[in-house]
Amino acid sequence: MPTRFELTTQPVRAGRLFLLALVTTFIGELAIMKILPHILPSGWDDTSEAFADACLLTLVVAPFYWAVAVRPIERLAQSRMHFLRRALTSQEEERRRITQDLHDGLGQSLTSLMLGLRAMEETTTDARIREQAEGLRKMGAGIHDDLRRIVRGLRPAILDQLGLVAAIERLVEDVRQAITGAVEFDAVGFSGLRLNADLESTAFRIVQEAISNSVRHSSAKHLRVSLAVHKDMLELTVADNGKGFDAATVLNGGTGSYGLLSIRERAMISGGRAEIQTSPDAGTIVSAHLPLLIRSENDG
Repeated sequence: MPTRFELTTQPVRAGRLFLLALVTTFIGELAIMKILPHILPSGWDDTSEAFADACLLTLVVAPFYWAVAVRPIERLAQSRMHFLRRALTSQEEERRRITQDLHDGLGQSLTSLMLGLRAMEETTTDARIREQAEGLRKMGAGIHDDLRRIVRGLRPAILDQLGLVAAIERLVEDVRQAITGAVEFDAVGFSGLRLNADLESTAFRIVQEAISNSVRHSSAKHLRVSLAVHKDMLELTVADNGKGFDAATVLNGGTGSYGLLSIRERAMISGGRAEIQTSPDAGTIVSAHLPLLIRSENDG
């Protein structure tokens, strides 16, 4: 017999909830005022009676507010965190699949095409055909380079193969080739340490987003990327000497908000935190502190 699950929930009726809270508080206070004279010792002053009244009322209504307000909010927050974690994990898996398809499919086809064009160059005696084959081969090489950059942006294979430090070194090298400013990178405390696969993905995406925002919006002449392992924490920092921005405006939906919100969400679901320091004179520093998770045998 099939099992039936209700996927939707009843909408929260704010007016009804508010009225229920008022009625509960009123009834609780009325009951307390009726029994208070019978349980208090004689001779208590007004302040002592008011204090006892407040304590009893708090004890009476606290379970109600916990049940109808605190617990639903807590469940909603847990559900949101679970959804974000699943969404980001699914996104990384999809990136990995697309990367593999592009590399094994389109990448291999382009390689075969260029090899065929080179063979045509070397075997034909017609100068015009040789020139056309050479031009097409160079065009294919350019497309192949673009494809490699796209694949590395989606999900760099080096992240799975060699780890976070090597992947960010490659990312920094790509940025050096794309901009005119200086880009520095340093990593402290790794010494061959491999982190949990999800943590490596989270850290890489945070650094990638921070670098992307800096390159696109800050007009910086100097960019520094730092990784450090301190005790049980992974610390990431991306600092530039650009023009800075109004963080409050950006996080409330301004230009570049998606990248910064993504950094905040990724740090949050990993149990860490992210910070932004920015000013027109000192540039921008994006930092994240993530709980350290070591790669286990099950991570592959």
